[in-house]
Amino acid sequence: MSKFTTFYEWLEKQKSQKTPLGSLAGEFARDAAFPKDVASLDALLAYMKTKKFSGLKIATAKIAWQTYARGQAPERPI
Repeated sequence: MSKFTTFYEWLEKQKSQKTPLGSLAGEFARDAAFPKDVASLDALLAYMKTKKFSGLKIATAKIAWQTYARGQAPERPI
């Protein structure tokens, strides 16, 4: 698992990227309702579906979660 405590903490480190991941991370950071303790990809996707995120953002979130779960920084822009 990741060296970061939570997915949200990992996302915080991605906000400055000029990539779809950075954009998504910034959007989550501005969302007061975002579940900062989200513990699974399924829970993240369920939240995103309630907020009607686009398919591209959902795909970005899936890749981001997989990268986080491996405990890595993105190797290439997400």
